[in-house]
Amino acid sequence: MNRREIEEFLISRASQNATFRQALILNPKQAMAQVGIIQPAHITIYVLEETATTLYIVLPYRP
Repeated sequence: MNRREIEEFLISRASQNATFRQALILNPKQAMAQVGIIQPAHITIYVLEETATTLYIVLPYRP
């Protein structure tokens, strides 16, 4: 899976499963590992939940 596919999968799963959504917010790597998505130890993952009045824009890494 590429990054976009992983994001779409996680968003879909979190939308359908409140327990998974909370786990993904609290411990993203562990929640991802539970569904078979393993990330390298040196990668840090943050999960942010938008609200009706908050929008997040993520700019990609520029080497």
